[in-house]
Amino acid sequence: MKEIPVSKRNLIIAVILAVVVALGILVIENWPLHTEQGSAAATNEDRLVSTAAVNAIEQVFQVNYQEGKEAWLERICEVSTPAGCELFSAGADRMWEKYVDAKSVVTAASQAAEKVADNGFEQVWKMTITLSSPLPGSNKTQDTAYVVLAKTESGWKFDRFLMEEEINAILARGKTPTTTVEEGKK
Repeated sequence: MKEIPVSKRNLIIAVILAVVVALGILVIENWPLHTEQGSAAATNEDRLVSTAAVNAIEQVFQVNYQEGKEAWLERICEVSTPAGCELFSAGADRMWEKYVDAKSVVTAASQAAEKVADNGFEQVWKMTITLSSPLPGSNKTQDTAYVVLAKTESGWKFDRFLMEEEINAILARGKTPTTTVEEGKK
């Protein structure tokens, strides 16, 4: 039988990721899908959160191999929670190597499609992403992502992307009608 070497760092990252996904699924199962959005306060709060989500997504996917990994991570960490910054930093080395090898220079545009969950301290938003060119290992220039934003002392911050299992858990609970950001502007 052939042995497969696994570094301690990769093992720790895998365990952390598994714990985050498991906790995410537990939280999602007890998360209200939508809150009452009839009030102007909720609409204004949703605009703040969706703007933070758009900004964060654009920072994550704005890649210029010439600027260096540290500058890229600094931009991401400015719009992220400490946990979000740590999660990106943990996997940055391998990701950045691919960006450098491919000489990646990518800009991103993002739009908040809809809020899918809100517990008052965290919100989940479905986002659309358009890239100027595909990232290494992908042929996509358009995609959809589900992101968690957390309320912090300094405003709403990006926390993490939801994993497929977490997205499925939210979608399996069924959707109730909600007001999208665009409808709230009318």
